[in-house]
Amino acid sequence: MSRKYLHTVAGVLCFSLAIIFSLGMAGEAAAKTTIKAISAWGKNHSGVTKDYLPYIKRANEMLQAKYPGEVEIQYIGGPEVIPIPDQPEALRKGQVDMYYGTAAYYAGIAPAANTTKLSQLTSQEEKDVGADAVYDEIHRKKLNATYLGALGSQNPFQLYTVKKVTAPDQIKGLRIRTSPMYIDFLKALGANPVATKPGDVYQALERGVVDGLMWPLDSIRPWGWHEVVKFVTGPPFYKVSHPLLMNAKKWDALPKHIQEVLMEALRLEVIVIDARTADDINNEFKEMKKAGMAVTAFSPADTQKYLDMA
Repeated sequence: MSRKYLHTVAGVLCFSLAIIFSLGMAGEAAAKTTIKAISAWGKNHSGVTKDYLPYIKRANEMLQAKYPGEVEIQYIGGPEVIPIPDQPEALRKGQVDMYYGTAAYYAGIAPAANTTKLSQLTSQEEKDVGADAVYDEIHRKKLNATYLGALGSQNPFQLYTVKKVTAPDQIKGLRIRTSPMYIDFLKALGANPVATKPGDVYQALERGVVDGLMWPLDSIRPWGWHEVVKFVTGPPFYKVSHPLLMNAKKWDALPKHIQEVLMEALRLEVIVIDARTADDINNEFKEMKKAGMAVTAFSPADTQKYLDMA
């Protein structure tokens, strides 16, 4: 057998192996699953920067460590990618795979999902007692989505008013900036709900268009609203529950070991979020007082009446 022939055979074998290897690598790359993730708010929103993006980072690191190259969550953006009102439908249709927002934004599609704000349990307690299974049934039926859990849920809502209010009855007739989250509560209190974009709230308060607003306890100062609304009124109520959802078809198609990693990453991140939230709430009252705001408490009887109404 000639040396030339051997060189030819060797060349053919090397070329064939190179093709097989490249096809194998291409097949491996093609097999990688991407989870397209969106948020109801932009990436500068505190809930996205403190909660959602850290969860995605943790999940991706855990996935890469345990099952490299199989699955990756890719954050594609917030309202700048898909407008807030259109996001739930995009999730339902599978145009996006993962959604982080609030049930208030899709209450028109799945009204019962909005009950998440009423729970007095932690995220882990909700799982332990079976609440998550109920929420999952609601979301699958109405939104074609699976409910993975609440990504942080211990931050309450608070009423802020321009003038001093010392009892729930004094809220009657006030114009309060609202969202779907608490519009029914405001109506029950006899207030006049006013729908205003967050970006317009400062001017609305300054010009007297509204007499106050309801908003998560820990985040009015970043908007500068503490400059024009001076009273932290009554007790905190409800809780800010930010559901983490996935398109049901996409979730069900994931291997069980991938699902387990995503859920474990969520469990670990919630521990961090809830601990930080407790500290933030304590500090926020101090910071609001430093900023010149006054905390106005209701009497014990009025407090109970207010919370029962909520």
